[in-house]
Amino acid sequence: MERYPQLKIYLLFALGLLVISMIRMNSYSLRNQSKFTDPTPKKHSYNKNYNPNVVTEKFGKKKLDGIVCVKFQGRLGNSMFQYVFLYLIAKLKHLYPILPENSELFHIFEIEKTTLSAIKKPLNACSKLPEYKERWSTSYDEQLLTVPNDKSARFVGYFLSWKYWLDYEDEIRKLLTFKDFIVQKAHAQMRNITSKMEFDITNEENVIVSIHIRRGDFASSVYINYGHLSPNETYYRNAMKYFKTRHKKVLFVVGSNDIDWSRKALEGEKNVYFSTGNAAAEDIALLSLANHTIISIGTYGWWIGWMAQGTCVYYKNAMRPGSRFANNVRTHSLNDFIYPGWIPIE
Repeated sequence: MERYPQLKIYLLFALGLLVISMIRMNSYSLRNQSKFTDPTPKKHSYNKNYNPNVVTEKFGKKKLDGIVCVKFQGRLGNSMFQYVFLYLIAKLKHLYPILPENSELFHIFEIEKTTLSAIKKPLNACSKLPEYKERWSTSYDEQLLTVPNDKSARFVGYFLSWKYWLDYEDEIRKLLTFKDFIVQKAHAQMRNITSKMEFDITNEENVIVSIHIRRGDFASSVYINYGHLSPNETYYRNAMKYFKTRHKKVLFVVGSNDIDWSRKALEGEKNVYFSTGNAAAEDIALLSLANHTIISIGTYGWWIGWMAQGTCVYYKNAMRPGSRFANNVRTHSLNDFIYPGWIPIE
């Protein structure tokens, strides 16, 4: 018979409580750090057990005679809107989505090369199709969705509205899966930033807010005369104040096509890190890892706000009333462009 059996029971019970406590502490830490340390974050929809080639999954199981093309124009942010619209039309109208042979999207996202050469069609096939043009800039045009099913077509426009695909949003998030090397780099950079700034990400009261500052062409006289209004430093400081009054501690990570202007505009602000040296897609991936976002104007910042999925603050006065820009937008407002729930600030 063992000696002191009750003592042994007490020791085992105490050991069990200790193990449970350690598991809970570790789980709390992982919940707060996983956004930046998990190399395959849910946010970017990268799942080894999920077939990332959503187009093939949807269209590759049966032969589709008809094709659908979009005139790709503009830079990355615009191309993403145009590709999402292309995918939606292909899905709804039972058509095969055609991308340009040399599209940059192939190097950024885990998407299938659904090109004309891939299905052995002439490289000028898109130019011979019936053409449908959007009626407004930065607006939803429901007439584009009334084209006949199974009939090849070509679309011209920017298609800058979430209204086209809101019912398929989860599917679109899977579609826009960054290449693994972009995901890995973004997470490594965010870890380095938080380490360098000595920012405690394990504290649930602390948040990271990314700021995208669009200058360059949008600050030029051409865009200003057209009706685009770029926010000044007052907007960014007001937007930063919005988050600082709601959270115990905030780290701001800034990406911009004019870092020099950004540094001067935010001079004196604390806990601000300026990201430099990234390619366009790499900065989207990095900035969208933040808990919340501050965006200026334009499609590039739009995608950062949408991908981050937190609170997004945007510039309220991005369009001058009565301008050519306003007259080319449906209802003379940006409601079709601004994602539901985003916060306007002046």
